[in-house]
Amino acid sequence: MLPIHNSYTANPPATDHQIVHIENKLNCQLPSAYTLVLKESNGLSFTNGVFIYGTEEIVERNETWEVAEYAKGYIAIGDDSGGMIFLMDIKAEDYRVLAVDSGDMNPEHATLITSDLSKWLQEGCQYE
Repeated sequence: MLPIHNSYTANPPATDHQIVHIENKLNCQLPSAYTLVLKESNGLSFTNGVFIYGTEEIVERNETWEVAEYAKGYIAIGDDSGGMIFLMDIKAEDYRVLAVDSGDMNPEHATLITSDLSKWLQEGCQYE
């Protein structure tokens, strides 16, 4: 599932215990597509500035962005290092990734980045 080119840095895989721990802290089940990413790499950073959160960052980032309040039903899984936050619906079967400005966390104002998280990662997390 990891990118097919060398524009990223991957961390070692997350353990099941780490994943369950953050689900408990966030009081939600993570989207299954994102869980698969964590089981392959516990966080990814791309040369284009995109950072996909690992278990060390996701709770703090979601608290900082106040996702539970401003984007209810979503979870922030990463950012572009420039003010755009990447959200996923917490429905386990949803693979879509949305981008929303950190100053306006309303998912209704978000842009669809991809319908398939895995494919987006493989392509190096390109977006406009």
